[in-house]
Amino acid sequence: MKNLKTLSFPVMALLLAVALSGCPSGKESEYNLGFNVGFLNDAKYWEGFDDSYETVPDGPIFYAGASIPELTDGSYDAGYWDGIWYAYNDGYFVCYDYAFMIGFSEGYDAAYQKNWKSFLLQDSHPEYLDGSFEDGYNDGFTEGSVFGADDYKRKAPFNWQDALWDYRDNIDVYLDELGFGTGEWGDVFLYEYGTDPHEFYKTKNAAASGTATRLLFQKNNGGRGLRGTALQAKAAVNAAAPKAEELEIPALSYRSLPGRIQQSLPTRTLYVDRRQGTESHLNTTWLQRINAYRDAIGKNSGE
Repeated sequence: MKNLKTLSFPVMALLLAVALSGCPSGKESEYNLGFNVGFLNDAKYWEGFDDSYETVPDGPIFYAGASIPELTDGSYDAGYWDGIWYAYNDGYFVCYDYAFMIGFSEGYDAAYQKNWKSFLLQDSHPEYLDGSFEDGYNDGFTEGSVFGADDYKRKAPFNWQDALWDYRDNIDVYLDELGFGTGEWGDVFLYEYGTDPHEFYKTKNAAASGTATRLLFQKNNGGRGLRGTALQAKAAVNAAAPKAEELEIPALSYRSLPGRIQQSLPTRTLYVDRRQGTESHLNTTWLQRINAYRDAIGKNSGE
């Protein structure tokens, strides 16, 4: 996810004010203006975030992106609703992404130890397929644990942040001793930006032979250190949106967490305790890791 930029919303608001004061006429400019207004809708962004955060395993999926109106002309309203779609999906995906990062750090930490083999063989990967916070945490934990075990095995320094950015660069790790690894070698379905999890769940669940929990140990063939799949926000476009050539789709936005979410993070209860009683070497809170991650996104995107 190195190519994603964190938007500066005071600057965006200023640009929007300029656009409002003197924009050219024409349907294309109307569409672009509507898109900017819709995309900057914080309420819709946090609605998407909450829908991911509040979805629980085996419960109803709250994703509502498919219910946002789709207009096929170049009007202000068409742009507005497409902007709303992006704002909502940004919020939904960012919640999953934050959880993935948190899970990655804790999986890496739990497997960075001398008994990494037995830890991984006793671990299991809950696959929820709904793009929720819980889904992201467990996807991240699984992938991070393989990196933690590999770093410990190679006597590399404890550094889950560097491992995460390697993962973001599409680097896969394969553990020859156990016969599995990350990305295409692992049994993990990563939620992708803009995907309707109602449909995603039905498709993937059918392919999972009726079980949502599978042991990590698998007899897979493969190599080590190969480039494979990794979590990336894809530039998903509303299929019904008109193609306004002058409109530049904004980068995925990581907006500042409101106080209510910051306060709820320390008390978040995960449904699966996967650490198996291992001692934690992590010395930062979830919120501190989120803030450091946001800073790293800006640095890695060249901002």
